[in-house]
Amino acid sequence: MKLSSLSLQQRFVRWSLVFVFMIASTAFTSRSAQASNNHCIAPNGIDLNVLFGISKQIVTPYCNQVDSGEQWTAAGPAWFMNTSFEAVPEEFVPAGANPLEDFLAKFVAIKYAVDPGTRQEQTYVYPISNKLWTGTVAGFPAVWPGTLSKLPPLSVGEHFVMVYWVFNAMHCDGFGTVVDEFCLGPGDVPHLAVRFEVTPGAMQSN
Repeated sequence: MKLSSLSLQQRFVRWSLVFVFMIASTAFTSRSAQASNNHCIAPNGIDLNVLFGISKQIVTPYCNQVDSGEQWTAAGPAWFMNTSFEAVPEEFVPAGANPLEDFLAKFVAIKYAVDPGTRQEQTYVYPISNKLWTGTVAGFPAVWPGTLSKLPPLSVGEHFVMVYWVFNAMHCDGFGTVVDEFCLGPGDVPHLAVRFEVTPGAMQSN
């Protein structure tokens, strides 16, 4: 299984840049980060549940608590792309007229390894469908596959999840020529690793 060499640190930088663009293009009121009542509030005040149009709880490094009995999702940093292939590596072969079309042609699924290496380890794979979130951030196309998944409730206590984005070929965002910084895939791309806690006493939401 070939893994992209794009590091988690680079992805978190990209995630921060996405939020910078979101601040410039949205008008959410600034609030402290929290994860309750099925609303994950980013450090800049954006409600990710509202942004992505989902009610299930979102797990991120800053929304790291899930209520017992709740379905949840995680996907890591959103991926935003250029509107054209302005700059790409020499070895890149596009599968569409622009980076978004290329992503949609090459993205296969989002994959989860929940509590890997333990007796309760579980693997879940959710293939691409029309539930994939796509949008525009400050004029640039963006995608977030956390809308594809609806992971089952977990036992109360600490858990760990590894999130992979799965590609059938190398996808590049059109912003630069360095594969490690501007491309994903092929294969299972590790996109998020986060430890979180399931807390007791919540009612299951629809």
